[in-house]
Amino acid sequence: MKADVFDARALREAFGAFPTAVTVITASDPAGRPVGFTANSFTSVSLDPPLLLVCVAKTARDYSTMTAAEHFAINILSEAQKDVSIKFARPLEDRFAAVDWARAPNGCPIFAQVAAWFECSMHDVIEAGDHVMMVGRVTAFKSSGLNGLGYARGGYFAPSVAAKANSSAAGGEIGAVAVLERHAALFPLGD
Repeated sequence: MKADVFDARALREAFGAFPTAVTVITASDPAGRPVGFTANSFTSVSLDPPLLLVCVAKTARDYSTMTAAEHFAINILSEAQKDVSIKFARPLEDRFAAVDWARAPNGCPIFAQVAAWFECSMHDVIEAGDHVMMVGRVTAFKSSGLNGLGYARGGYFAPSVAAKANSSAAGGEIGAVAVLERHAALFPLGD
């Protein structure tokens, strides 16, 4: 059977057409130190039981710690937290020194001012090519009411900015549009 061969960059760009939320996955290492990194491959799975999943690259800096953790957390970043996303996407030594955070009931780092957070017990780790899918059973969560930060085609976008722009243009009606930020420039997407 012949394997499909694709240009990795082109495939990544095509996957990037799907707008996603921006999250930071966190846990504690065996010594209790916080670990975490930015991820946008997150989704809800089930309400009963309450399950979610996030995909983690096998090359991620804290891959071994994260996949072996008994508990992990998902911090859904708010529109104002682009800087947090960037910090946790880079291999800095102490990324947690730059954010306001506390421990959730099972000890996972939870950030202040996020749109929502979920602390989970590890339900399953499923092999998936060069990634694994970490399925978590939600044990605690909180939603702040803030809008989440979005990401598509290599840039961040803010849903509330898009809604305001569309509301002004459409005479008060809100439709489906987004504003994409790339290299500090804003681009309206949609109608």
